[in-house]
Amino acid sequence: MKSESISVIVPFSYSVQQPEREALLHHVVNDCLTPQTYEQKRIILVESGTERTQEKFADNTGLEYMFIQKPDGGFSLGQMQDMAIAITNPGELFYLHLPDYLLPKDAIERAYFLMKQTNAPCIFPHYGAVYLTKPITEGITEKKIDWPPFLEAISDVTESEGFRDYENLIPVDGNSNRVQLTERQTEHLDTVLPDGYKSHELIGLSTLGLWGGDTKKLFSFYPWMESSGNDEALGIFRSGPRAKSSYLCRTDAFIEVGGTSVNRTGWNVEDLWFWERIRTRFMGYTIDKHGIYFDGFKLSGRYPITHLWHSTNFNNKYYSDAKAAIDEFHVFEALSREQKMARIHSLDVELLRNEVQNG
Repeated sequence: MKSESISVIVPFSYSVQQPEREALLHHVVNDCLTPQTYEQKRIILVESGTERTQEKFADNTGLEYMFIQKPDGGFSLGQMQDMAIAITNPGELFYLHLPDYLLPKDAIERAYFLMKQTNAPCIFPHYGAVYLTKPITEGITEKKIDWPPFLEAISDVTESEGFRDYENLIPVDGNSNRVQLTERQTEHLDTVLPDGYKSHELIGLSTLGLWGGDTKKLFSFYPWMESSGNDEALGIFRSGPRAKSSYLCRTDAFIEVGGTSVNRTGWNVEDLWFWERIRTRFMGYTIDKHGIYFDGFKLSGRYPITHLWHSTNFNNKYYSDAKAAIDEFHVFEALSREQKMARIHSLDVELLRNEVQNG
């Protein structure tokens, strides 16, 4: 079977409040995306902001580079994703990947063949979510931690029956899905970590050392709760399938459901908007606590979304309207399918192109 070309789109916006995200971008591009086993790909870095901070990096790395001028610095990831589809001419397929997620080196290849097997318009390949702590993330980006075997060890944990059956959930009001790892699971992760980065060596760090600040002042979609085990030193582990912004998608399907854009800047739960739109329009999608399915075929595989640490302070303008965005999404989520379909409109790609060209 002849492989098709896939455009790998990486959206990025530099923030003086989150300078560490630049190191994450460089790591993800160089260590996760460039060496992907799927060879028929073009990697496109799409930067939005007031100046071109990553053009030289893209040139040195052999990436395609496109820039979206935002004179006021206003930034919405959802709007940027839509604009990226409009200006990159991605072809029939694109893989969207955020620059703060680790990605197994065969992820795009596996997603492509799963799409061919299932005929799903969009493949959401992840199960579980792991938010790595600051020292673990720095160990990875500074190449002191060999991340592929560490990611394999993480997937051993998140694909275990107990993890997927929601055992050992940390009790909290609301649906947090946070799992406290067993001692054996934490020790399994420690076996692939070098000295200085093992859980029992990091657990004594303050919240500033582990999470970059007082957890009461950090933005979190779920209520923030801590594990009483040593896994707290390595990260937050959540069970459940994930329709996060790392997926393979047919371009026509993305355009048909209106992409991810919403009517505000900042963080907008873009991944949830897109998931709700795509499964409303394409009736084959179902979900349970073990996975996402299309026409009965399981899409979510063994690897979790593995989020590299960066600061998420509530004072950051990007998160200031988060509650309003979440409330807005829940209103849409509660509608009937007919009501949702009435509010889903195709992206006006030409309008978006003109908007980018005119700055």
